Amino acid sequence: MADDLIPSQIIILSSIVGGLICIALSSIPVVGGIFSIIATILGVICGTNTLRHIGKYSLGTGVPSIVYMLTAAGLVSMICGVMISRIINQNLLYPIFSMIIALIIAFVISLMCTHIFKIQVEILRKSFITLTIATVISIIGMSTLIVSSSDIMLIYSNVIKNGLIIILMILSVMAIQNPYNSCMGPNEDQYRTLSLSLSNAFLMLIIISIISILNSSYWYIYIIISIIGWLVSFKLYIKYTKQQAALIKWSGLWPNNDEGGI
Repeated sequence: MADDLIPSQIIILSSIVGGLICIALSSIPVVGGIFSIIATILGVICGTNTLRHIGKYSLGTGVPSIVYMLTAAGLVSMICGVMISRIINQNLLYPIFSMIIALIIAFVISLMCTHIFKIQVEILRKSFITLTIATVISIIGMSTLIVSSSDIMLIYSNVIKNGLIIILMILSVMAIQNPYNSCMGPNEDQYRTLSLSLSNAFLMLIIISIISILNSSYWYIYIIISIIGWLVSFKLYIKYTKQQAALIKWSGLWPNNDEGGI
């Protein structure tokens, strides 16, 4: 794995703070859906970047298993956050409650992996917490796009109660996991992997924008934005792929950092 050009701390902080702000602004007419799109993208980018750091420890088939497990934890955290907000009548705080619950669940899972299954990875706890919170941001972002609002009752009725949230979980898994699986190797690069992650997020948002037809009058705007975003980001991914392929072709040598993906 090549050295990161964008520090993971910056990505994590931007995703959490930016995600919360965008979710809060998602109720604004017309442009609220754009903020939902941004929140979803921030969650996916943060999740993929975190997965890159877990993957460098050569966990093999454990990497996709981790994503499925922690995305499910994020799903449970989001539902619990919504229900707690309803019970205490603090409807605007469900994203924060969801993240706190995600932190607790991920922390417990990391303890089990460390002390019961003896997985000795130094960044396991931090990565598990970050990835779970990232999936929470992604799922809530898509939920607010579907209902064109951050209103807790609309999300409960149109996303959770009807089971649509399961589809959102599956899409999150695919968007977060696929980029690293596609780019992994000794010359895995942050820009190339995250550009594919961005492309996958926009591709996922095309589907969500179509689903939002049921609740939004401006669904076509979100579809257009998602299609344009996908075309631009996928073109960027191809550009980075060609650059790295050329480096190997010109030198004729495989990268030196082949062992252990470090």
